[in-house]
Amino acid sequence: MTDGRLPVCVDYSPVANVRTGLGRYAEKLGRHLLERDDVEVTFYAATPTPERLPAYTRGRLRAEWRWGMRRWRLTVLAAQLAGLYWDSRFAGADVVHATEHLLAPLGRIPSVLTIHDVVYLTHPEWHLPLNRYFLTLAMPIFARRARAIIAVSEHTRREVVELLHVDPAKVHVVYEAADPRFRPVRDPAALAAVCARYRLQPPYILFVGAIEPRKNLAMLLRAFAALCQEPDFRHQLVIAGGKGWLYDEVFRTAERLNLGDRLRFAGFVADEDLPALYSAADLFAHPAHFEGFGLPPLEAMACGTPVVASDATSLPEVVGEGGLLLPPRDERAWAEALRRVATDRALHDRLAAQGLQQAARFSWAETARRTVEVYRAVARPGA
Repeated sequence: MTDGRLPVCVDYSPVANVRTGLGRYAEKLGRHLLERDDVEVTFYAATPTPERLPAYTRGRLRAEWRWGMRRWRLTVLAAQLAGLYWDSRFAGADVVHATEHLLAPLGRIPSVLTIHDVVYLTHPEWHLPLNRYFLTLAMPIFARRARAIIAVSEHTRREVVELLHVDPAKVHVVYEAADPRFRPVRDPAALAAVCARYRLQPPYILFVGAIEPRKNLAMLLRAFAALCQEPDFRHQLVIAGGKGWLYDEVFRTAERLNLGDRLRFAGFVADEDLPALYSAADLFAHPAHFEGFGLPPLEAMACGTPVVASDATSLPEVVGEGGLLLPPRDERAWAEALRRVATDRALHDRLAAQGLQQAARFSWAETARRTVEVYRAVARPGA
């Protein structure tokens, strides 16, 4: 304990790729932990590109490995299996927090592990084989050896308890949140600028996220294509995000539907452009089969954009009554819901208002506060 503050060391490895959900989680949590006066925060990171870490980490890196993810994963797992402990690397920390699916091997120092999902067990077909094999082998070990587990939703908590055979008392639900910068952008010049930068044609329906199987984008494309047959429907569909994995079906579907300028793959969008991108959208669609939490719908609601989302897994917890929730496989229902929100202004405006209210229930300050409660519950005696 330092001046009444609990010394904690947080894994910042994912932050080197902050465009991912894991990176955003680690970075936002770390920033808000630094704002608290009851913890003394340092970081550790394994990344071949440490220059991508935020400047504020420079004097706070307790341990650093300039390794790629594959080497980091294999080394951590090998050390866990061999019973080798790295406590000396974290000397002075009373708790070590692994913010992604890799738990540093520790003996005396208690560790906290955040688990975002276990989709590699529930839907192995949505993962690349090597990633699936690693997680299937490693996660039960990590979950067993962590002193406490943070699950980012009740859905994730239930699956962690059931599929990783973890004591329910060990698993704590701590929700994520939208960053405060996600709020409605009203400036017409800012909205026009982001549309011009990414060659968008308002009005548009927006999706934000990696292109991968669980996002269910092929269904969204088909539902949207059906709407394009209606003469009064003028919206464009914008998919903002990079290629994840197993994305060929999405592009094959897009090619077969031949939507031309009505479909825009915008690629990665700079973080600073995202609030305007959401705000300029007429509505936001998130048809995912599976989400551990689901930040994009929350960010869209925080920007005042109506949301139509899947009713699967954790998304009802996030969206609540702030948007329309639909079965992810009901293509006809999706087409109808998108048409209604796009054409019924009363419904559009009501969902926008409800979404703002729902998003306000989540905050990173609260995430940090509840995370510190977990730290204190597992800290070494006397800490």
